[in-house]
Amino acid sequence: MVEPTQPPQTEGEQAAGAVRSWWRRNPTLRNWISGVTSAVVVTVISGAVLAWLNLDDKPEGPGEQPASPSAAADGPPFAVDVLYRGGTCSPYLVDADPGSLTSPHTDPNRPLREQPTEDELIAWMHEVKAVPTHGRVVVTVLGGSGKSVVLQDLTVEVVERRPAVDQATVFTAESGCGEGALPRLFDVQLGADRPSLRPYAGKDEAGNVIPAVAFPFTVSEADPEIFEITADPGGCDCTWRLRLRWVADGRSGTLVIDDNGRPFRTAGFAEASARKYTDRISSGDCEGTTWCEDPLP
Repeated sequence: MVEPTQPPQTEGEQAAGAVRSWWRRNPTLRNWISGVTSAVVVTVISGAVLAWLNLDDKPEGPGEQPASPSAAADGPPFAVDVLYRGGTCSPYLVDADPGSLTSPHTDPNRPLREQPTEDELIAWMHEVKAVPTHGRVVVTVLGGSGKSVVLQDLTVEVVERRPAVDQATVFTAESGCGEGALPRLFDVQLGADRPSLRPYAGKDEAGNVIPAVAFPFTVSEADPEIFEITADPGGCDCTWRLRLRWVADGRSGTLVIDDNGRPFRTAGFAEASARKYTDRISSGDCEGTTWCEDPLP
């Protein structure tokens, strides 16, 4: 018996399939999206009830208009989750003494050469005000209007550009670098005159190549998209943000993507004058201290 064959997939279909496969294997992201969807439903129902009560309690006078929709209806018809951290195994600039600086590993008895979790690393970044020397932004976009949303473009805006940091103290919290769980879809050179996102190929968890795919993309409630942007500062200490242009159901707009209302900051540093340290758990090369000073090259 001859098995039926399927037509070969295009590169775009392979990329979409790989991301959806990753999406199905990540319950944390699915739970977040379930929460977002529930919140949207509750907001819509609550807004409808309040509007009905207002109309019922306050009859319209001459020339008065019915109550306008809630402000949420004027926002983008999709939900966005943004994660910002340093690049895997890239150091962080921290203005702190190594002897007093805490470790991102919350369990000091963790086995040596183990990486901190994503949550531990991000919490540590905020606690000690660590500045990534290579930025990594993961943007998850989920349609929420019941209709498809076209994401037209994602652009970079450099807010401020200063020289690379001299006499820096830098700390590396991870070792054993390798492929992440997501393909790295875009990178940007922040030091360029006109920095722009460049799509490039990546790999999924199984090692399958995901080809580079450029904008535009389409999202819906059942079909999210996940973008990972790697930012190289080159010779600058840069603050920057992203702008996402979208179109849906006769509406259009631009959404600013940043670090909770602040621009992202990614800083290069002068290698020759820097003092470098590695977390003892990640390094395993020293005892009796949290941070091991890296030997001179």
